[in-house]
Amino acid sequence: MLGNETYPFLPYLMKPYERYSLADRRRNFNKRLSRARKTVECAFGILYSKWRIISKTIQTEVEQADKIVKCICVLHNTIIEKEGFERHLTDVTVQSKSVAWERRGRLPTEAKNIRDLFSLYMKKYPLRYN
Repeated sequence: MLGNETYPFLPYLMKPYERYSLADRRRNFNKRLSRARKTVECAFGILYSKWRIISKTIQTEVEQADKIVKCICVLHNTIIEKEGFERHLTDVTVQSKSVAWERRGRLPTEAKNIRDLFSLYMKKYPLRYN
């Protein structure tokens, strides 16, 4: 999962490095993480604007909710294939809820190590712009 600075530091949640004194590798990681987050937010915003069922909690079993979300994605992509993507572009703004997380003690070592592995991979395989 991708998050910003306000989320807790967890092994399954990627968040950026702190902004002060960033080396190139860490700055590159932050830029790519931000880019990925924006892509996900835009995709969700487009889905949200078309399928209002995801605008609130889906009142069903987790397995059923998973099937509903997957079905929405399939239907959405099918409609785009049939009618074209431009028709479904809208000016969508996703309003994220700001959540203040309380930090206690040191950041988990496992989560830091995972983030460092990703940043090393991104340094080894930089994005190429044409």
